[in-house]
Amino acid sequence: MRLIVFGGWGQLGTDLAATAAGRHELIRPRHSELDVSDADGLAAYVRDQAPDAIINAAAFHKVELCETDPARAFTVNAIGGLNVARAAAAIGVPSVFISTDYVFRGDASGGYVEDAPVGPVNVYGASKAAAETLVLGADPQGIVVRGSGLFGHAGSSGKGGNFVETMLAKARAGVALQVVDDQRFAPTATRDLAERIIELIERRVPTGIYHGANSGSCSWYEFARRAIELAGLSASLTPRATEPGPVRRPAASILLDTKSPGVGMAPARPWEDALSWYIDNRPPTS
Repeated sequence: MRLIVFGGWGQLGTDLAATAAGRHELIRPRHSELDVSDADGLAAYVRDQAPDAIINAAAFHKVELCETDPARAFTVNAIGGLNVARAAAAIGVPSVFISTDYVFRGDASGGYVEDAPVGPVNVYGASKAAAETLVLGADPQGIVVRGSGLFGHAGSSGKGGNFVETMLAKARAGVALQVVDDQRFAPTATRDLAERIIELIERRVPTGIYHGANSGSCSWYEFARRAIELAGLSASLTPRATEPGPVRRPAASILLDTKSPGVGMAPARPWEDALSWYIDNRPPTS
């Protein structure tokens, strides 16, 4: 298949390229070439490229800046998502919108299934929740795939690395670490998420929402502790409570996968296994 990936040069886009290699042709326009908020330019590009499916991983995901610049958050995430979905629908192909656990309020300690009501507590989550509705309304073949706490070898272009690399770098430097222990989530290896996205497209699954996080859950403190252990490092690491700040974050945004069996897919591996793979396969220069 011929696939377009918008936002294709970050953590997830890099792993989508690695996953698709030898299986599909991947087209990854850079942001400087095409902005998803440009509806006309995007529609023309999609028509010219004639893909079999489109993956929209483009996002404004700096949660602090989303609070101070909600117009940009909604323009990129919600309107951009709508533009991609409309462009896909216009040529009759499915679109995949990458969403987040932050669409949930965070008060369900047991986790959230795909069709649970959303209730975002910050601008980033609200922009993604709006995008989900717009995408599924605009593209009859559209699907939404949610991830949580993404980590990939390419790092996040907008954030200068990822949480795992930040923790490991500070541990190596001997920095005393305090990490929040009262926010629970389902960590997501971007290599695993990429594989699930490609498989969802290959299987031509029904329109709707799918969860692509690794199975299980942990706090950020537990995640940091396990990463440091797997890397063979030691650190002064202590748990702390979330402090008041400019961005509200869900206390428990665990993504539960209930749809994989129904579409013939195996459940995602546990986050601990995905993290171990990530550590074992880090580039030598890391």
